[in-house]
Amino acid sequence: MIKAVVFDLYGTLVTGDVDFKGKDLDEELSLILRQANHEIYYQEVEAARHMVFFIDYPRGRGDTPQQFYSKVLERLEIPFEPKLVDKLVQKATELERARLYEDVAPTVNALKSQGIKTAVLTTVPSWLFKQVLEDNDVRIDFICTAREAKAVKPNPQIYRIVLERFGVKPNEALMVGDTPEIDIVSPKKLGMKTALLCRTKKKTVKEADHVITSLRQLLNIIKQK
Repeated sequence: MIKAVVFDLYGTLVTGDVDFKGKDLDEELSLILRQANHEIYYQEVEAARHMVFFIDYPRGRGDTPQQFYSKVLERLEIPFEPKLVDKLVQKATELERARLYEDVAPTVNALKSQGIKTAVLTTVPSWLFKQVLEDNDVRIDFICTAREAKAVKPNPQIYRIVLERFGVKPNEALMVGDTPEIDIVSPKKLGMKTALLCRTKKKTVKEADHVITSLRQLLNIIKQK
């Protein structure tokens, strides 16, 4: 019996301009740095942001946008400048606008009405997406980022944190995501049930218990258990 549904974030619950135009974000941020007399280009900004996402943030450094971009400057070996950090945060906030898929709110609400616990499992900081969930009245029971887990996907620890929080066995939880390697293969090794979401492109992976094209199909899966 499924007692909890765990959702991946990007490509599953939300999409955003940054997902499709990530280079644009890094180019815009590097332009701000060059205007401040720092000869930095988009590849360096991209690398620095990834270092902060995957190394610093899970270790408790970068809990706010200001702290995050302060760490980006540190990774780029640029001295801390409050006004420069503010400009980076402002530009990133402008471009990283998460948008909710239309099937999210009705599916989550339907699951909750059946007593199913819901969680978001993601590496990225909650300040990147929490507001869009609140604005659309999507009430997730637990948001687990790399900060809460002190780990990033596909480290098994990040999946175990959710199971422990809900007090459910692995086979009582269904992991839903669009990336086979981290949303399906890794949780399956722990014994979790899995559903591979293919919104735009058909994917296959033997570890997936289910392949769906819309989150609404989860309601039928739950009924079968």
